[in-house]
Amino acid sequence: LVADNLPCRPEYFGRDVELNRTGAEPRDALPALKALTPDDVARLQEAGSVVLDTRPAMEFSVAHIPGSIHIDLSGQYASWAGRVLGLDRSLILMVDDQEHAREAQLRLARVGIEKVRGYLEGGVTAWIKGGRALNYIPQISVAELKELRDREGDHIALLDVRESAEHSAGAIPNAISIPLAQLESRVAELDKSKLIVVHCKGGYRSSIATSLLRRHGFEDIANLTGGYDAWAAAA
Repeated sequence: LVADNLPCRPEYFGRDVELNRTGAEPRDALPALKALTPDDVARLQEAGSVVLDTRPAMEFSVAHIPGSIHIDLSGQYASWAGRVLGLDRSLILMVDDQEHAREAQLRLARVGIEKVRGYLEGGVTAWIKGGRALNYIPQISVAELKELRDREGDHIALLDVRESAEHSAGAIPNAISIPLAQLESRVAELDKSKLIVVHCKGGYRSSIATSLLRRHGFEDIANLTGGYDAWAAAA
């Protein structure tokens, strides 16, 4: 069926339609975001809040707060936040500065995500000064992936998080296809004993996917730099 290749309808879609009817809150109507200390963030995490890291993918991969979900502010940020996080999750923002915090808050509000508790003042630097641990996501090039698969193929799983139609139009051999919007509900299909190398088209969605996998306890993961586009260019 043609519909089989369409992306999943976002959970927020119904409420977003209502927002379009009634009008989104104007920027000035949104409450000012609270500047949080590392201790504040840790307490909120313990109470169930999720850190939403909006920085560029490379910054996130190098150093981020354990348990963070990464959705880069530069892309389809609010749409993916609605798909991945839903509308009712309590969020803490990791941003580059206060201006980006306000932009992130506004864009979330436009899709109905309003439970933003604040942002970590001072970012990763403040977290480090607070003596708290950081996590990272390894990056792997196409050349490194080919070498690893030749040497340790049985111990590596390649995860393609593009939509089904993209995968059908061209894919890396033997890749497992799980569209990003379905990943959390299908993580049981993946083998935690293997190195899972994640890719999408260019790297945006795969970075989100690696953060989701890490939250679900997958320690041995890596992000394919440049995604399928880089693989196709090197073929």
